[in-house]
Amino acid sequence: MVSDPDRSTLTAAERQAIRADDDSSPRGDPRRGALLRRSGRSTSPMTPWRRRLEHGVDALAPRAPGPIPRPVNPLTAELARLPREHARLHAQLATAAAVRAIQKKRALLVEPAWIPPSDAAS
Repeated sequence: MVSDPDRSTLTAAERQAIRADDDSSPRGDPRRGALLRRSGRSTSPMTPWRRRLEHGVDALAPRAPGPIPRPVNPLTAELARLPREHARLHAQLATAAAVRAIQKKRALLVEPAWIPPSDAAS
């Protein structure tokens, strides 16, 4: 019995050659089984190899183990920044409203009878 070779030992060219030989024989032909036994493979990897080959020959190269990295969404950083900016602006608005209220009270206490000069002439 042939032991399963490590998948990473096959180069892209070897995978493409196995896939080409497999595709050259009709479905159910005993030569397909013999080819797979010689290479120590089963029929399972053939479909993914075909799919990956549609994306280019380099796609047949072994992929690094681990999870497939997901593309970074460019809006993620902005989405994290917006709530902080919203809170900061609300605090700034509350401070400005408090300053305006204090200025109004000061104006009423310090200069209660202040009349603008243009109104005094009439």
